[in-house]
Amino acid sequence: MNKRILIVDDEEVIRKFLKIHLTKLGYEVIEAVDGEKALKKLDEGKPDLIICDVMMPNKNGWEVVREAKTNPKTSDIPIILLTAKNDDVDMFKGYELGANYYMTKPFTKEQLFSGLKLMFERTA
Repeated sequence: MNKRILIVDDEEVIRKFLKIHLTKLGYEVIEAVDGEKALKKLDEGKPDLIICDVMMPNKNGWEVVREAKTNPKTSDIPIILLTAKNDDVDMFKGYELGANYYMTKPFTKEQLFSGLKLMFERTA
């Protein structure tokens, strides 16, 4: 069975880029346009990984990480924060909330693949 990845980003171009490259690698991709919809998707079925933007309408990425990591049903899902927020303070905040990996935009597909490999090796 293919691993399922939930992409959470309000930018359609980012979601499309991620979906194209992740499906080429054999992952099943689920999408959400904001944090509120992402948390609803988590109620519908548990993905193997979440890639989440920080700055989004409704619920932001910080809230998604906090809620996912404090929920016993989803606390073990690895989360990659993918954001334009590139200050160390933001990165540390992401890790303190429970994110497993932090990538800044713009990013390359090689950086993405490296993060995925790291996340799935840790949970194997």
